[in-house]
Amino acid sequence: MRRLILPSNVNTFCRVLSFLVASLWALPAPGQAPELSAEQPIAYSEETGLLIASENAVYRDENTTVEADEIRYNRNDEQIEARGNVRVTRVGLRLLARELTYNTAARSFSATGFRVGYPPLFIEGESFSGNLDAVDFENISLYFREPVERAPKLSVARGTWVADDYLRGRGLSIETIGNLSLPLPGFTYAFGQPTLDVDASVGYRDNLGVFGQSFWLYPFSEDLSLGGNLDFYSERGILLGPAADWTSRDGLIQAFVNTGWIHDHSSRERGNDILGNRIDQSRGFAEARLAARNEEGTLQLQARSLYLSDSEVMRDFREDRYFDTYHPDTFLDFTWQSDRLLLNAFARSQINDGYRVVERLPEIHAEWLPGEIGSTGLVLQAQATATRYRTYDNDLPRITFPSGPLGLPPVNLGDIPPPPSFTPPPPPSDLPPPDTLPSEPAPDPEPDSLSFRGPFQNRLDASATLTRPFHFDGGISLVLRGGTRWTHYEWEGTGPSSERTLAELGFDLSRTLQKTYGVGWSRLGIEDLRHEATTRVTYRWHPRDIDREKPIFFNETAFYRALPPVLDLADLTHGDVLREWNVARLGWENRFLAAGDDGEFRPFLRFNLYQDLLFSAPSGRDEWDAFYTEIEFTPVPWLDLLWMQKYRTEGFRTEASFFRTTLRSSDLWAVSFQAEFLETAIEQYDLDGRYRLSENLGLFGNWQFDSRLDTWTRQRYGISQRFGNVWQAEFYVTFTDQDRRQDDFSVGLRLRWLSF
Repeated sequence: MRRLILPSNVNTFCRVLSFLVASLWALPAPGQAPELSAEQPIAYSEETGLLIASENAVYRDENTTVEADEIRYNRNDEQIEARGNVRVTRVGLRLLARELTYNTAARSFSATGFRVGYPPLFIEGESFSGNLDAVDFENISLYFREPVERAPKLSVARGTWVADDYLRGRGLSIETIGNLSLPLPGFTYAFGQPTLDVDASVGYRDNLGVFGQSFWLYPFSEDLSLGGNLDFYSERGILLGPAADWTSRDGLIQAFVNTGWIHDHSSRERGNDILGNRIDQSRGFAEARLAARNEEGTLQLQARSLYLSDSEVMRDFREDRYFDTYHPDTFLDFTWQSDRLLLNAFARSQINDGYRVVERLPEIHAEWLPGEIGSTGLVLQAQATATRYRTYDNDLPRITFPSGPLGLPPVNLGDIPPPPSFTPPPPPSDLPPPDTLPSEPAPDPEPDSLSFRGPFQNRLDASATLTRPFHFDGGISLVLRGGTRWTHYEWEGTGPSSERTLAELGFDLSRTLQKTYGVGWSRLGIEDLRHEATTRVTYRWHPRDIDREKPIFFNETAFYRALPPVLDLADLTHGDVLREWNVARLGWENRFLAAGDDGEFRPFLRFNLYQDLLFSAPSGRDEWDAFYTEIEFTPVPWLDLLWMQKYRTEGFRTEASFFRTTLRSSDLWAVSFQAEFLETAIEQYDLDGRYRLSENLGLFGNWQFDSRLDTWTRQRYGISQRFGNVWQAEFYVTFTDQDRRQDDFSVGLRLRWLSF
């Protein structure tokens, strides 16, 4: 083997086109001089400056290896030519070609008859040529994973790749199942934007008949993708509608629109909506999203709207999205932020019947973020809000949840709209009952509808909080806290108004200790374990307004969860039902971090205990109030566990709990179990599982049980078959109970295009 060290200017040798991910391999680092070797002696012509390596010629630098029957390097032209059975190897990439040419001076290259693997892509083509900034290519075929039988193949007659900008293709076609070739329009894809997006399925449900559903977006230009929804239902009709996704060239503005409409001709299957009204034949949905910001991120705008012709249209025709959109929302949110000041304008309106929400028309909010006042050590946090609002409500039956935290009276779910809205601001308790309020502006109930809008109300709110932190040796911290909050309510017109003032005094005392242990748990990949333990005492006193005779009731927004309530007045700016309280919280927080051989620490175990002590408990009530447990455990990558529980100390009964765990074994099997409990309201369990019998064949299932209904509300059993690397067929049978929009039994076959 003959070997020769080449001059350092050859270090820029070879980048390769990666069609879909649109990248070339990186330039070799200059730390190591390249090396040229061959079985035969390396020939050199001093006159021409040509080096010729033949018979198993190998070029090697710090990052790349090139093998060929012959490699020529011309020093005068600064050009390298590899001919015959060319193989280029690099981390994550393998390129084969008949010939490869690279000019180090012009920084240009070309290849003929090439094949390249850039996992998970496989690319083959006639030729490509260009430089480090742009590449032109001809007759390219692209596969996802290996080019096995029945694998879809994307063919491109010609195209251009421009570094960090775009990928453009012309003369496209795709070969699918059965070698069916479908022509595609040309495209221009801007990097960083979504690629071709396709979601299609076929199946059968008794209430829909034989159906085919599809949603697709195709990148027609660098910043615009167009597509839409196209569905067929043998028992209902055809659903169709356009969709678009646009992103500005600088990425600062994004807009998305998605629509669907159907003339639902099945009167029997349409049924009634959530309000009990008959659903019309003309049904559909339209959603729009907008996000914009400036380069610094100090200005941000978000807007979203979802219109539904009826409350059941998504559940009927887009079941997989229903649980994400069961409470449609329409809002606009604009924020400006500096180092310390935040200004926000927010507007929300309900454009769909049957959903409770507090409309904000609009809300203006200013907040002074926590910051030290001079060098005093005092930290100031303040806010002011002006809101014009009204309640969009209905007369549907309401669920009463158990007593709120800290011994408060029961809370009616109808008084609080589902997320993602703020806690609704009801009128102060000293106002007359609603039926005695002025009739102007009067509610505007729609004909044959249970929904109505209440009269407009105005609300001014301001608060300020001062804290003074102290830090001592031994991990001890003390934070003194004092604040006040003022709120003014007014019914528009000549209606009554009211004011209230609320104060806050308190402190946070904590001690944090930490220690790192060498455990050597090699089977778990853990060498060191760090334990951070914090013991804390939190005290808050909210004295009531001395001018009021009635108490101010407190209602925390997450009252139905197994989480401790928020204590700080500054964090309750959108909570209006407050009360005088005097409470202490005892907490013990533990965090364990694990590190492997690399020394990088990751979350391992979080274990927290909290006990609330209510000094202002009503007569006859136990001052020892709710007890909370939080556990989050990730010992190994294949196990996740989360558990949150809320106990009532009086009687030590569970009032709310949430449990979720997931076990997995790479791609072989996975099991996920979830349990939710809320006293007198919710007790349900969910189990998901899958098992891969072979590389392409698997089993899956889902089971949901509701203890209050004492029934399996959903059972699904299925077999999945993957073929052609990107196609997956799922055959399943489903049993449902207590679901008025689903059949008790259904069978289906879903064909999905996994990725491309």
